[in-house]
Formats: sequence, structure tokens, C-alpha cells
Amino acid sequence: MEQELKQAGLTGNEAKVYLDLLKTVQISGSDLSKKTGLDRSVTYNVLDNLIEKGLVSYVIKTGKKLFSAAGPNNLLTPLKEKEDFIKTLIPKLNNIQKIPELKRNVEVYEGKEGLKSFTLDILRLDDDSEIDIFNSTGRIFTVLEFFAPRMIKASLKKTNVRIIAIHEAKNTRMKKLKAKIRYLPKEYTNNATTLIYGNKVAFQVITEKPLIIVIESKTIADGYKKNFEFMWRHCKPSN
Repeated sequence: MEQELKQAGLTGNEAKVYLDLLKTVQISGSDLSKKTGLDRSVTYNVLDNLIEKGLVSYVIKTGKKLFSAAGPNNLLTPLKEKEDFIKTLIPKLNNIQKIPELKRNVEVYEGKEGLKSFTLDILRLDDDSEIDIFNSTGRIFTVLEFFAPRMIKASLKKTNVRIIAIHEAKNTRMKKLKAKIRYLPKEYTNNATTLIYGNKVAFQVITEKPLIIVIESKTIADGYKKNFEFMWRHCKPSN
């Protein structure tokens, strides 16, 4: 419990003192010092901190100060106060933030690091997002040999993915993916892969120096989505 209280924001000594107070109705500072094994001055400093945090209260009886633990729900008080403060702060910060005149709707990623960044952006999609991939080559497993399998496996767990791949992709690690995969005829080969997700379409060419161009446009995405649905119906499921 001490470790969990530390994760909740208390110091080690605060957690120790608070737990001992929970087991006691009322206790003096000196007796609490003996019980916890902490130095008397340290114990009183800790008690002062816990009182400020609303986790300890005290009464004075016959000239002696007796301490007791406040309810554990008070652990939420600092978080609630911080949340309320941040809520008042956000509108002020939004007023300061410079809003771009035109929304950026085209992004370009280059090189292996660019391909990694693009893959990570895909991984950040909301759960149950849909991704349709046309003309997948499977070359990402060669260019990003160690990075790609792990990232793609994580993406498949949270998104709904359909893949139309070229025939040669059967010779890559793509065949091991637990995804809906269909293949183009053997004679159909193309180096450019198209990904459709949300209002975005990404064109991806994976060579030694990969290039990815992402366009954000609902009109374009809807058009490519229709093309994908047509191809999906006419391609053979994977064996």
C-alpha cells in the first residue's frame, strides 16, 4: 500500500504515517513517532504536510494535540483542484495560440525515418478505425525489418484493416498477418501503395529511400474508397 500511495502523490514517509493513522482512532505525535520509527521532528513535519493535503486532522484534548486520518477520498482533492484550474487556463492558452490561416492538408514523409513516423501516426488512430490498403507490396518488412512487424501487429489489434496486395507480397511476412488480405492477379505489379483511412489518402512508395504523400480530403478519400470496394469484390481471398 505504501508504494501505491506514493504513486498517488505521497512521499514515502507521508504514505507510512498516513497508513498508520488509518489504523488508529487518535494518537499523539510522539506516540506516532514511536509507532512509525520515524524521528519525532520528521513525524511532525510529515503531519503538517498531510494536514495541508487534507489527509490528516487533529483535536486538542487536555492540552495535547491528537491526530487522526481523514477519509481516503481526500486524495482526490488536489487532482480536482488542478483539473478546475487547468479548465480555466485552457481558454486563455487557446487565445494566445496562433491559428494558421490555411489548414495544412498535404504532408510528405521521406526516408526510412519518415516511413517510421508515418507508421506511428497510423498507430495513433482511434480504436476501431478503418484502414483500407490497396496494392500493398509487403516491402516495409524488408526496409524496416525489425520495426515494421511490431508496429503493424499493434495496429491490427486496434483497427479494422483490409489489404489488397500484389501477388509477390505472398513471399513476404505479410502472409503471417492476422488481417483480411486479398491478392491481385499475378501479372498486376505496381510499386505504389495506397492507404485510405478517415478523410485521408496516403500514397506510399517503398524503396531504399521511401516516399509517402498524405492528402487530407473527404472528396478524394470517398472516391478512393469506392475504387477499393470495387477491387475488394473482384480480388481473391488469401489462402
